[in-house]
Amino acid sequence: MSASPYRMFDDSEGIYNYCPAPVRVDRDTMYVFYCANTWPGIVIDDIYGRKGKLVEGRWEFGDRFLALTPSRTGWDCIHVCDPDVIKGQFNWKGETYSWMMVYLGCDIHYCYHNQIGIAFAKDIAGPYIKYDRNPIVSYDELYHWGAGQPCVLSLDGKGKFRMLYTQTVHEYARHYEKPRTFWRDFDLHDADAPVVGEAVAMHDGGIANLGGEGKAEVFNPAIVWDRMRDHYYLAREGTPFDRERMPNFIASYTQICSISRQQFESNEGGWCTMRNIGAADSGFQRNHNAGVCKDAFGWLYEEAVLPVALTVSAVQDDGFLWTYRIHYTEIPLQED
Repeated sequence: MSASPYRMFDDSEGIYNYCPAPVRVDRDTMYVFYCANTWPGIVIDDIYGRKGKLVEGRWEFGDRFLALTPSRTGWDCIHVCDPDVIKGQFNWKGETYSWMMVYLGCDIHYCYHNQIGIAFAKDIAGPYIKYDRNPIVSYDELYHWGAGQPCVLSLDGKGKFRMLYTQTVHEYARHYEKPRTFWRDFDLHDADAPVVGEAVAMHDGGIANLGGEGKAEVFNPAIVWDRMRDHYYLAREGTPFDRERMPNFIASYTQICSISRQQFESNEGGWCTMRNIGAADSGFQRNHNAGVCKDAFGWLYEEAVLPVALTVSAVQDDGFLWTYRIHYTEIPLQED
Protein backbone atom coordinates (compact mmCIF):
# COMPACT_ATOMS: atom_id res chain seq x y z
CA MET A 1 0.00 0.00 0.00
CA SER A 2 0.99 3.59 -0.52
CA ALA A 3 2.43 5.40 2.50
CA SER A 4 1.74 8.81 0.93
CA PRO A 5 -1.47 10.38 2.26
CA TYR A 6 -4.45 10.31 -0.08
CA ARG A 7 -8.10 11.27 0.23
CA MET A 8 -10.22 8.30 1.22
CA PHE A 9 -13.41 9.69 -0.36
CA ASP A 10 -14.99 13.01 -1.24
CA ASP A 11 -18.37 14.55 -0.51
CA SER A 12 -20.72 17.25 -1.74
CA GLU A 13 -20.15 20.98 -1.29
CA GLY A 14 -21.39 22.16 2.10
CA ILE A 15 -20.74 18.75 3.71
CA TYR A 16 -17.92 18.19 6.20
CA ASN A 17 -16.26 14.83 7.03
CA TYR A 18 -14.14 14.31 10.16
CA CYS A 19 -13.36 12.04 13.16
CA PRO A 20 -12.75 8.80 11.19
CA ALA A 21 -12.90 5.38 12.85
CA PRO A 22 -11.58 2.80 10.33
CA VAL A 23 -12.27 -0.89 10.97
CA ARG A 24 -10.58 -3.49 8.74
CA VAL A 25 -12.71 -6.63 8.76
CA ASP A 26 -10.61 -8.70 6.33
CA ARG A 27 -7.70 -8.36 3.92
CA ASP A 28 -9.67 -6.46 1.30
CA THR A 29 -12.52 -4.86 3.25
CA MET A 30 -12.64 -1.82 5.53
CA TYR A 31 -15.51 0.11 7.05
CA VAL A 32 -14.95 3.70 8.13
CA PHE A 33 -17.34 5.52 10.46
CA TYR A 34 -17.12 9.30 10.78
CA CYS A 35 -18.97 12.54 11.55
CA ALA A 36 -20.75 14.49 8.83
CA ASN A 37 -23.71 16.77 8.38
CA THR A 38 -26.74 15.53 6.48
CA TRP A 39 -27.98 18.81 4.96
CA PRO A 40 -25.47 21.04 3.09
CA GLY A 41 -24.53 24.09 5.11
CA ILE A 42 -26.34 22.93 8.29
CA VAL A 43 -24.03 22.13 11.21
CA ILE A 44 -25.64 19.12 12.88
CA ASP A 45 -23.42 16.07 13.40
CA ASP A 46 -24.65 12.63 12.41
CA ILE A 47 -22.55 9.47 12.23
CA TYR A 48 -22.09 7.96 8.78
CA GLY A 49 -20.26 4.93 7.47
CA ARG A 50 -18.78 3.74 4.19
CA LYS A 51 -17.62 0.34 3.01
CA GLY A 52 -14.26 0.22 1.25
CA LYS A 53 -12.38 -2.28 -0.87
CA LEU A 54 -8.64 -2.55 -1.42
CA VAL A 55 -7.97 -2.03 -5.13
CA GLU A 56 -4.36 -2.13 -6.39
CA GLY A 57 -2.98 -0.95 -3.07
CA ARG A 58 -5.49 1.86 -2.41
CA TRP A 59 -8.77 1.91 -0.53
CA GLU A 60 -11.82 2.81 -2.59
CA PHE A 61 -15.10 3.54 -0.81
CA GLY A 62 -18.75 3.36 -1.79
CA ASP A 63 -21.62 5.68 -0.96
CA ARG A 64 -22.16 6.75 2.62
CA PHE A 65 -24.86 5.21 4.82
CA LEU A 66 -26.41 6.73 7.93
CA ALA A 67 -25.29 4.85 11.06
CA LEU A 68 -26.57 6.97 13.98
CA THR A 69 -28.55 10.18 14.49
CA PRO A 70 -29.38 12.40 17.48
CA SER A 71 -32.36 11.39 19.60
CA ARG A 72 -35.46 13.57 19.55
CA THR A 73 -35.03 14.34 23.24
CA GLY A 74 -32.55 13.61 25.99
CA TRP A 75 -28.81 13.69 26.51
CA ASP A 76 -27.84 13.25 22.81
CA CYS A 77 -30.54 15.31 21.09
CA ILE A 78 -28.25 17.90 19.42
CA HIS A 79 -25.20 16.08 18.01
CA VAL A 80 -23.84 12.54 17.80
CA CYS A 81 -20.19 12.27 16.78
CA ASP A 82 -16.75 10.75 17.45
CA PRO A 83 -17.65 7.10 16.76
CA ASP A 84 -15.55 4.02 17.33
CA VAL A 85 -16.69 0.47 16.61
CA ILE A 86 -15.54 -2.96 17.85
CA LYS A 87 -16.72 -6.55 17.59
CA GLY A 88 -17.65 -8.72 20.57
CA GLN A 89 -20.49 -10.62 22.26
CA PHE A 90 -22.90 -8.26 23.95
CA ASN A 91 -26.03 -9.80 25.47
CA TRP A 92 -28.82 -7.32 26.02
CA LYS A 93 -32.56 -7.78 26.55
CA GLY A 94 -32.47 -11.39 25.41
CA GLU A 95 -30.56 -10.65 22.21
CA THR A 96 -26.88 -11.11 21.34
CA TYR A 97 -25.19 -8.31 19.44
CA SER A 98 -21.88 -8.69 17.62
CA TRP A 99 -20.93 -5.02 17.26
CA MET A 100 -20.78 -2.03 19.57
CA MET A 101 -20.39 1.65 18.72
CA VAL A 102 -19.23 4.24 21.25
CA TYR A 103 -20.02 7.85 20.50
CA LEU A 104 -20.21 11.39 21.85
CA GLY A 105 -23.62 12.98 22.33
CA CYS A 106 -24.70 16.39 23.59
CA ASP A 107 -27.89 18.27 24.40
CA ILE A 108 -26.60 21.86 24.36
CA HIS A 109 -25.41 23.80 21.34
CA TYR A 110 -21.86 25.20 21.07
CA CYS A 111 -20.38 21.84 22.09
CA TYR A 112 -21.27 21.96 25.79
CA HIS A 113 -22.28 19.09 28.09
CA ASN A 114 -20.83 16.28 25.99
CA GLN A 115 -21.31 12.75 27.32
CA ILE A 116 -20.58 9.24 26.02
CA GLY A 117 -23.00 6.54 24.96
CA ILE A 118 -23.02 3.21 23.17
CA ALA A 119 -25.18 1.45 20.60
CA PHE A 120 -25.36 -2.23 19.59
CA ALA A 121 -25.76 -3.92 16.20
CA LYS A 122 -25.80 -7.44 14.79
CA ASP A 123 -24.00 -6.35 11.63
CA ILE A 124 -21.18 -3.82 11.35
CA ALA A 125 -23.28 -1.76 8.94
CA GLY A 126 -26.14 -1.58 11.45
CA PRO A 127 -28.80 -0.82 12.34
CA TYR A 128 -27.35 0.44 15.62
CA ILE A 129 -29.68 0.46 18.64
CA LYS A 130 -28.90 2.88 21.46
CA TYR A 131 -28.30 1.37 24.89
CA ASP A 132 -31.00 2.09 27.46
CA ARG A 133 -28.42 2.90 30.17
CA ASN A 134 -26.77 5.75 28.27
CA PRO A 135 -24.78 7.80 28.88
CA ILE A 136 -22.22 5.29 30.12
CA VAL A 137 -19.80 8.14 30.86
CA SER A 138 -21.75 11.10 32.19
CA TYR A 139 -20.72 14.67 32.97
CA ASP A 140 -22.61 16.94 35.35
CA GLU A 141 -21.49 20.48 34.52
CA LEU A 142 -23.78 21.91 31.84
CA TYR A 143 -21.52 24.64 30.52
CA HIS A 144 -18.20 22.83 30.30
CA TRP A 145 -17.14 20.83 27.25
CA GLY A 146 -17.68 17.59 29.21
CA ALA A 147 -16.69 14.02 28.28
CA GLY A 148 -16.35 12.66 24.77
CA GLN A 149 -14.07 11.62 21.90
CA PRO A 150 -14.13 7.95 22.97
CA CYS A 151 -12.09 5.15 21.45
CA VAL A 152 -12.13 1.47 22.39
CA LEU A 153 -10.28 -1.82 22.14
CA SER A 154 -11.53 -5.26 23.13
CA LEU A 155 -9.79 -6.98 26.03
CA ASP A 156 -11.13 -10.49 25.41
CA GLY A 157 -12.89 -10.56 22.02
CA LYS A 158 -16.21 -10.71 23.86
CA GLY A 159 -17.74 -8.18 26.24
CA LYS A 160 -14.74 -6.69 28.02
CA PHE A 161 -13.25 -3.55 26.55
CA ARG A 162 -11.06 -0.57 27.42
CA MET A 163 -12.17 2.97 26.60
CA LEU A 164 -10.05 6.09 26.34
CA TYR A 165 -11.79 9.46 26.19
CA THR A 166 -11.36 13.19 26.70
CA GLN A 167 -12.81 14.91 29.75
CA THR A 168 -12.74 18.49 30.97
CA VAL A 169 -10.88 18.97 34.24
CA HIS A 170 -11.23 22.18 36.21
CA GLU A 171 -10.15 23.98 39.34
CA TYR A 172 -12.67 26.63 40.30
CA ALA A 173 -10.31 28.58 42.56
CA ARG A 174 -7.97 29.30 39.63
CA HIS A 175 -10.71 29.43 36.98
CA TYR A 176 -8.67 26.71 35.32
CA GLU A 177 -10.14 24.39 32.73
CA LYS A 178 -8.52 22.04 30.22
CA PRO A 179 -9.04 18.69 28.51
CA ARG A 180 -7.31 15.49 29.56
CA THR A 181 -7.39 11.85 28.48
CA PHE A 182 -8.90 9.29 30.88
CA TRP A 183 -9.42 5.55 30.56
CA ARG A 184 -11.60 2.90 32.18
CA ASP A 185 -12.55 -0.74 31.62
CA PHE A 186 -16.03 -2.14 31.02
CA ASP A 187 -17.66 -5.56 30.85
CA LEU A 188 -20.88 -5.57 28.81
CA HIS A 189 -21.01 -9.28 28.06
CA ASP A 190 -24.22 -9.09 30.10
CA ALA A 191 -25.25 -5.55 29.23
CA ASP A 192 -28.30 -5.84 31.51
CA ALA A 193 -25.82 -5.97 34.42
CA PRO A 194 -22.92 -3.81 33.22
CA VAL A 195 -19.59 -3.69 35.04
CA VAL A 196 -18.00 -0.24 34.83
CA GLY A 197 -14.48 0.38 36.10
CA GLU A 198 -13.16 3.49 37.78
CA ALA A 199 -11.88 6.36 35.65
CA VAL A 200 -8.09 6.73 35.55
CA ALA A 201 -6.27 9.85 34.37
CA MET A 202 -3.97 8.55 31.64
CA HIS A 203 -0.25 8.82 32.29
CA ASP A 204 1.21 11.16 29.65
CA GLY A 205 4.91 11.12 30.58
CA GLY A 206 7.17 11.36 27.55
CA ILE A 207 4.57 12.99 25.30
CA ALA A 208 6.00 16.25 24.01
CA ASN A 209 4.90 18.88 21.53
CA LEU A 210 6.59 19.23 18.17
CA GLY A 211 9.75 21.28 18.69
CA GLY A 212 9.35 21.06 22.47
CA GLU A 213 7.04 24.08 22.51
CA GLY A 214 5.11 24.32 25.78
CA LYS A 215 3.62 21.47 27.82
CA ALA A 216 1.70 18.90 25.82
CA GLU A 217 -2.03 18.61 26.42
CA VAL A 218 -3.22 15.12 25.56
CA PHE A 219 -6.79 14.77 24.32
CA ASN A 220 -8.89 13.38 21.46
CA PRO A 221 -7.20 9.96 21.65
CA ALA A 222 -7.35 7.12 19.14
CA ILE A 223 -5.78 3.83 20.18
CA VAL A 224 -4.90 0.40 18.79
CA TRP A 225 -3.38 -2.60 20.55
CA ASP A 226 -0.39 -4.30 18.90
CA ARG A 227 -0.72 -7.65 20.62
CA MET A 228 2.45 -9.14 19.10
CA ARG A 229 4.63 -6.44 20.67
CA ASP A 230 2.11 -5.85 23.50
CA HIS A 231 2.22 -2.13 22.74
CA TYR A 232 -0.39 0.57 22.41
CA TYR A 233 -0.22 3.13 19.61
CA LEU A 234 -1.95 6.42 20.24
CA ALA A 235 -2.94 9.31 17.98
CA ARG A 236 -3.48 12.69 19.63
CA GLU A 237 -4.05 16.31 18.65
CA GLY A 238 -0.72 18.09 18.18
CA THR A 239 -0.44 21.03 20.55
CA PRO A 240 -0.17 23.96 20.93
CA PHE A 241 -2.67 25.13 18.31
CA ASP A 242 -1.87 27.81 15.76
CA ARG A 243 -3.91 30.70 17.16
CA GLU A 244 -2.89 33.19 14.47
CA ARG A 245 -4.85 31.74 11.54
CA MET A 246 -8.37 30.42 11.19
CA PRO A 247 -9.43 27.83 12.13
CA ASN A 248 -7.51 28.41 15.37
CA PHE A 249 -9.13 25.67 17.48
CA ILE A 250 -7.85 22.53 15.74
CA ALA A 251 -4.41 20.97 15.40
CA SER A 252 -1.82 21.70 12.76
CA TYR A 253 -0.41 18.19 13.17
CA THR A 254 -1.39 14.78 14.48
CA GLN A 255 1.09 13.02 16.76
CA ILE A 256 1.52 9.23 16.92
CA CYS A 257 2.99 7.82 20.16
CA SER A 258 3.60 4.35 21.59
CA ILE A 259 3.94 2.72 25.01
CA SER A 260 3.96 -0.84 26.35
CA ARG A 261 0.65 -2.10 27.65
CA GLN A 262 2.20 -2.85 31.05
CA GLN A 263 3.46 0.70 31.43
CA PHE A 264 0.11 2.07 30.32
CA GLU A 265 -1.76 0.01 32.91
CA SER A 266 0.64 0.87 35.73
CA ASN A 267 0.55 4.58 34.78
CA GLU A 268 4.33 4.80 34.62
CA GLY A 269 7.17 4.79 32.14
CA GLY A 270 7.20 7.00 29.11
CA TRP A 271 5.49 7.34 25.76
CA CYS A 272 7.72 7.48 22.67
CA THR A 273 6.90 9.76 19.75
CA MET A 274 6.79 7.81 16.50
CA ARG A 275 5.71 10.45 14.02
CA ASN A 276 4.20 13.90 13.62
CA ILE A 277 1.89 14.10 10.61
CA GLY A 278 1.62 17.65 9.34
CA ALA A 279 1.48 19.91 6.30
CA ALA A 280 4.62 18.42 4.77
CA ASP A 281 2.84 15.05 4.64
CA SER A 282 -0.71 15.99 3.66
CA GLY A 283 -0.33 19.34 1.91
CA PHE A 284 -2.85 20.90 4.33
CA GLN A 285 -2.22 23.31 7.21
CA ARG A 286 -4.62 21.53 9.55
CA ASN A 287 -4.22 17.80 10.36
CA HIS A 288 -6.50 16.76 13.20
CA ASN A 289 -9.23 14.44 14.57
CA ALA A 290 -7.39 11.27 13.58
CA GLY A 291 -8.31 7.61 13.86
CA VAL A 292 -6.01 4.59 13.78
CA CYS A 293 -7.12 1.72 11.57
CA LYS A 294 -7.83 -1.43 13.61
CA ASP A 295 -9.17 -4.90 13.12
CA ALA A 296 -12.66 -5.80 14.30
CA PHE A 297 -11.55 -6.06 17.94
CA GLY A 298 -9.51 -2.85 18.07
CA TRP A 299 -6.23 -4.69 17.57
CA LEU A 300 -3.52 -4.04 14.98
CA TYR A 301 -4.40 -5.82 11.73
CA GLU A 302 -0.90 -6.13 10.22
CA GLU A 303 2.31 -6.44 12.22
CA ALA A 304 4.47 -4.19 10.04
CA VAL A 305 2.30 -1.13 9.47
CA LEU A 306 0.16 1.34 11.41
CA PRO A 307 -2.55 2.83 9.16
CA VAL A 308 -3.86 6.26 10.18
CA ALA A 309 -6.89 8.17 8.92
CA LEU A 310 -6.84 11.87 9.75
CA THR A 311 -8.93 14.91 9.03
CA VAL A 312 -7.31 17.59 6.89
CA SER A 313 -8.62 21.10 6.29
CA ALA A 314 -7.63 24.42 4.81
CA VAL A 315 -6.61 27.62 6.57
CA GLN A 316 -9.04 30.40 5.58
CA ASP A 317 -11.19 32.95 7.38
CA ASP A 318 -14.54 31.68 6.13
CA GLY A 319 -15.86 28.33 4.99
CA PHE A 320 -13.04 26.24 6.43
CA LEU A 321 -15.53 23.73 7.87
CA TRP A 322 -16.56 22.62 4.38
CA THR A 323 -12.94 21.73 3.57
CA TYR A 324 -12.83 18.98 6.23
CA ARG A 325 -11.91 15.75 4.43
CA ILE A 326 -10.42 12.43 5.56
CA HIS A 327 -7.00 11.27 4.34
CA TYR A 328 -5.27 7.91 4.77
CA THR A 329 -1.58 7.19 5.36
CA GLU A 330 0.56 4.37 6.73
CA ILE A 331 3.44 4.39 9.22
CA PRO A 332 5.94 1.49 8.99
CA LEU A 333 6.59 -0.27 12.29
CA GLN A 334 10.12 -1.35 13.06
CA GLU A 335 10.89 -4.71 14.57
CA ASP A 336 11.85 -4.57 18.26
